[in-house]
Amino acid sequence: MDPLLSVELVLAVVMLVVVAAFSFVWGRRRFISGDGRPVMLCALRREHDTRWRLGLARLGSERFEWFSIVGPSLRPEVSWLRGEVQLGSPKPTSDVIPGLAEPVSVTGSAAGRTCEFAFVPAAYTAVRAWLESSPPGYNVNVA
Repeated sequence: MDPLLSVELVLAVVMLVVVAAFSFVWGRRRFISGDGRPVMLCALRREHDTRWRLGLARLGSERFEWFSIVGPSLRPEVSWLRGEVQLGSPKPTSDVIPGLAEPVSVTGSAAGRTCEFAFVPAAYTAVRAWLESSPPGYNVNVA
């Protein structure tokens, strides 16, 4: 086999892998946000962890869900029922979180699990408004 042909084959395989990886990331993000639910950038830090992980927070009619920004999973890493979510008050954070300008951190808990989330202020306001509003169909027959 000619060395030039071997190099071309290797480059073609590498390009195919790169295109496939970008296509998967694009398709995954479309899948996560595809049904019209609000999605926003949000960082997560577990209780005893020191580093932030950037991800996507999705608000549904019944659930708050957090997905890692990269990874193969189509399932959320954090999925909390709306009625169980407790958010603390926001505090400005001095940590640099790529993708979030002037983030505020807030402690969230539900079902015995606690995490710290970082949002841009407008996204935090949206999450707080979602949390404090009633989900569709909840207490419909209240007079």
